[in-house]
Parts: sequence; C-alpha cells; structure tokens
Amino acid sequence: MDRLAFAAVEPVRSGMVVGLGTGRAASRGIHALAQRVDREGLRLTCVATSRRSAELALSLGLDVVPMRDVPRVDVLFDGVDELEPGLAMTKGAGGAMTREKIVADAADLCLYLMDESKLVSRLGERFPLPVEVLEFGLASTSAALKRLGLEPTMRSSPDDPRQPYLTDEGNPVLDCAYGETSRGDLLDLSRAIDAVSGVVGHGLFVTQADVVLIESTDGQRVERRERH
Repeated sequence: MDRLAFAAVEPVRSGMVVGLGTGRAASRGIHALAQRVDREGLRLTCVATSRRSAELALSLGLDVVPMRDVPRVDVLFDGVDELEPGLAMTKGAGGAMTREKIVADAADLCLYLMDESKLVSRLGERFPLPVEVLEFGLASTSAALKRLGLEPTMRSSPDDPRQPYLTDEGNPVLDCAYGETSRGDLLDLSRAIDAVSGVVGHGLFVTQADVVLIESTDGQRVERRERH
C-alpha cells in the first residue's frame, strides 16, 4: 500500500468537494482516491489544478468539474517542491502554481505530500521560485521582479528548448533565483510579487499548508507536520 498517498486522502468523506493537485506526488494521491471511491462507494466532486490531473482523474473514474463553477473546496491534496521548517513552500515545477493557489485558497483543509529530500533550511536551495507572467509585459515584469531582488530566467519548453514553456493558461513562466536582497519576510515578498503588474501567479506558498505529510527515503514512514 502507498502509505503517503492513502494518508493524504484519509480525510476525504462522501459528499465532499476535493481538490486534486499536480505532479508525481499528487498523482499518487489521485490513484489512492480512486481506489477509495471504488472500494467505499464515495460520492465526490473533484476539481483539478491542471489538465494532466483532470485527465488522470477522469481516466480513473472520478467526477471532475471546472473550478470556475466551484466556490469552495473541502479538502485539497497536492505536492511540494521545497519545504522550509515553518511550512512555507515552493511549488510550480509542473507549472500549475496559479491554479494550485486558487484551489488552495478556496479549500477548508490544504494537505501536502512530499518526500524528505525536498526539505530545505530556506527556500531556493533546490528549486527557483516560479512566477507565471503575461507575455505582453515580459520585459517590464522581469525588471520589476529584479527590483525585488529576484533573478528571473525564462523557463524553456521541455519539447523544444528554443520555445518558452507555457502554462495551461498559455502564459510563460519565469524561474526566479533568490538574490540576497530578496531574503526577508516571505509573506512580504509574496505580496510584493502579487503587486507587480503582469504577474499572474507565483509558486511561493507561505501560509497555505495546514498539514504536510513527509515520506521517508525508504517509503516506510510518513511524518505529519501541522500548522499551529
């Protein structure tokens, strides 16, 4: 049994609206959720944070509806790219950070699953901060991010490195390294990035996590951390 995935979907009860995250860890949760639905006959409505997750969920028989029609979510489970001791996270390796944050902010319970290799002492050690932007203002938005102490680099398409990566919304992503002047209060930085014209969303999740489940390297143990 996938201990991590089943721990992530344990809070789900029949009649709930469930948010489905994006990425490998979240995909494990989607498989576990589908198994629970088959075994227990749960009646669920799901919203997906990406096309990939929606396609997987539908293929497994889950009921997926558009987030645009859903005012609130009972439980969200999703993955993590980096986690600080205070439960601040980096997300967005899969490019779905804007949709992921919309669903997280609509959810009563946000539960994240990860392996222990993604634990860091401070964000930016393993992964840059992804920022989704409008192509129209790319140069000026990049300049504004630099003024915040970030160092943006355009993410390339995995299919053609000569082309920019585009999110499900059709927008490019700037992967931003942290400069020393950007090091400070993460909530202040998050708000400053949100205030930049041309920014659609970003992968700095400071307060979203209610519960984080951390899988040991051998997959035999799951540590639970909660926001207090």
